Amino acid sequence: MPDDPAPWQVLSKRVIHTSGWGINVALWSVRLPDGTVVTDHPVLDHLRPAVGVIPIGQDGRVLMIDHYRVITGRRGWELPAGRVDPGESVDEAARRELLEETGHSAAAWATLGEYHPSNGSSNQVFHVKIARELTRRSEPTDRNETMALRWFGVPEIRELVRANEIYDGLSLTGLCWAIALGVLADTG
Repeated sequence: MPDDPAPWQVLSKRVIHTSGWGINVALWSVRLPDGTVVTDHPVLDHLRPAVGVIPIGQDGRVLMIDHYRVITGRRGWELPAGRVDPGESVDEAARRELLEETGHSAAAWATLGEYHPSNGSSNQVFHVKIARELTRRSEPTDRNETMALRWFGVPEIRELVRANEIYDGLSLTGLCWAIALGVLADTG
């Protein structure tokens, strides 16, 4: 780790747009380590984190949702995920998102980790949780997000990654992370 944890100095911040979605657009002025001052550096200020859930069945397969993303115009397999609502903990949001998007609850939870998906332009934080001992409670209640559900074995997930068929960054990172750490095993 370098001696100076914050070699860039923030001189000023100016919010140019606020939204009800909890994402603001700001322009920052910053001093670089060499003394250069950059004005109007655009920053997406996410007021709340997001959480993704890796639901692992008794047989080791992962439950994913078929989701259409209007911003990118793409449909693909993703982990259940969403933002943490005001007054809600990351754990509460994970339980809510799992139930809303898959109709399942989980009796056992673990934390995989957290990361910044786009730290050059955003302060957004993604948390990744592991859900086990799943119980089907209902159909997914968020029909705007879940078009279908499907269980995937690790070999299938590896093939989706190899074929560049998982487009969602939170899903791709969480699944690759879980495979790399041995959380997900090649069960078929």
